[in-house]
Amino acid sequence: MTTTLQTRCAFLAAALVSATLGTGRAAAQESHPDDHPGEHFHQNHVALMAGGMTPLSAKSETSFALGADYIRRLNPTWGIGIGADFTFGDHKRSSLFVAGATFNPVPSLRLGTGPGFELVDKDMPGGGTSTKAYFVWFVSAIYEFHVGSLSIGPLVALDFVGETKTNLTYGLSAGTGF
Repeated sequence: MTTTLQTRCAFLAAALVSATLGTGRAAAQESHPDDHPGEHFHQNHVALMAGGMTPLSAKSETSFALGADYIRRLNPTWGIGIGADFTFGDHKRSSLFVAGATFNPVPSLRLGTGPGFELVDKDMPGGGTSTKAYFVWFVSAIYEFHVGSLSIGPLVALDFVGETKTNLTYGLSAGTGF
């Protein structure tokens, strides 16, 4: 991405997080999780993910992926969070770090978006590795099934990496709310 586009994305993410924080504080004063007994609402949620990552390009090589995330729910609808994914391929490894906002249109469906960066390590033909960093914008969706404070569900995410690359990450996420 060009520097101008990266700057615009950063401002958009900051505005979204700022608006979300304001909305969350107002809603937290008006509503309490106990007011919604049928909803699985916990202010904090941590989860682990295992699955795959496939670049959406002509030369696709699916890699094993592991991830983790933390979501701070500001109210039953909005949250903010951070996440990290690690992929392991034959000749390439990557680490993805993101932060963003989450939206729950219904209690079990969580949608997310935000900026981040990816570090890619490639094995060099003569030995050693080469590391490059890329700007990332992600969009994600997860449908969670709840049993008490525990959750499990399928996850899918698109990572728009740099100017030309898009990765599809998918897997099973398991977590707990507290």
